[in-house]
Amino acid sequence: MSAVKDCWTESPVARGARTAWPLALSLAAALAAAAPARDEAGHAPGFEARAADGKAVRGPLRRLGPGWSVSLAAEGGTVDGAGLLTLRRSDLARPAFPTGPHFILANGDRIPVKAVRLAGERLHFRHPDLAGGQEASLPLAALSVWWVTAPDRAADPQKLRRSLATRPRTRDVILLRNGDTVEGVLSALGADEAAVEVGKKKVAVKLGQVAAVALSTELADALRPKGPYARLVLAGTGVAAGTRLSLTSAECADWSTLTGTTVFGAKVRVPVERVAALDVLQGAAVYLSDLKPAKYEYLPFTDGAWPWAADGNAAGHDLRLGGAVWDKGLGLHSHGRLTYALPAGFRHFEALVGLDERDGAGGSVRVKVLADGKPLDLGVARAITAKSAPLPVRVPVAGARELTLEVEFGENGDVQDVVNWVDARLVR
Repeated sequence: MSAVKDCWTESPVARGARTAWPLALSLAAALAAAAPARDEAGHAPGFEARAADGKAVRGPLRRLGPGWSVSLAAEGGTVDGAGLLTLRRSDLARPAFPTGPHFILANGDRIPVKAVRLAGERLHFRHPDLAGGQEASLPLAALSVWWVTAPDRAADPQKLRRSLATRPRTRDVILLRNGDTVEGVLSALGADEAAVEVGKKKVAVKLGQVAAVALSTELADALRPKGPYARLVLAGTGVAAGTRLSLTSAECADWSTLTGTTVFGAKVRVPVERVAALDVLQGAAVYLSDLKPAKYEYLPFTDGAWPWAADGNAAGHDLRLGGAVWDKGLGLHSHGRLTYALPAGFRHFEALVGLDERDGAGGSVRVKVLADGKPLDLGVARAITAKSAPLPVRVPVAGARELTLEVEFGENGDVQDVVNWVDARLVR
């Protein structure tokens, strides 16, 4: 063996190659880590980060850091976390909410789920982007509705889902597919059955008969942190499309993967190209739908009355505008006026306004924003119709004590005058 070893002589070329090869591998790995994520078409997905000062920067996501700071691959493309309002894909509309089996949490999150079971006071479930695809869990009190399927004779499943998610309840309700309900205290939920306690008696139904489970709102826990947090909106075509998850923290340091922690403690990991939006809540802005209005006034065109709606439209459906479905906003109908007392410290009011794409297709309206009763300049005086592009609004409100949003009749009276004020928020 020693003779063989003595006969083996490494040439200078081979020795140089042996030394250079690990260096080349390291360089290739570094370049791969620095490369931006690619979507299905092979392009780096573009994002827009909007800040409280009105600044908007665009480019591929380079980094999402602590405290929601964002860096995009563009000149001057950095937004400090304290001023970030939202990070959104530039070429991708916000997706519709899930329609298959999913949780609607008390804080508005939407989570497609499977393998649901109740153990004590926690719900266990699976979602492909949570806990590495393994079982995750959340407090039972965090759940508003577990939607399984539409009842057999449901004329409008979307309206029914919204009603279940927003209607106050003193007891837990199991809605059956035949339209019947069973009310009591939820005691069991698993692969085979759901059950409630009525008095001291257990009433169980087979899971195949269940359309939805709606929990009492009296003990609901919205799981809202004290400081800023963000809602992650996921796009895609798979089972997780339309997911909304509130995160206490998130980061992206490799251009390609976003990781974070949900408000119920589960770890999330998703490719950047599936991120449709990341909206910061309880930060530099306060959404009007999270505040209680001081006054609502409605002037009917004929008989009847239209309500205003928080995080939904006036017809009881989701907020649809600009080809997207929005999480936050207000729904009004002509002729309606919604007034808020303005907290101190806010400099601007902003929103995107237009007729709802589902319920406002035949409408024609004029909109106003008033501060202390005085109209503010919205930059347009013409009527808004279904053919109009959504109207971006950003007006100063510093020093004002009262803010009013108004929708007036247009050329068609009040026909389909369903107006959405999406992302209606006060900005510091």
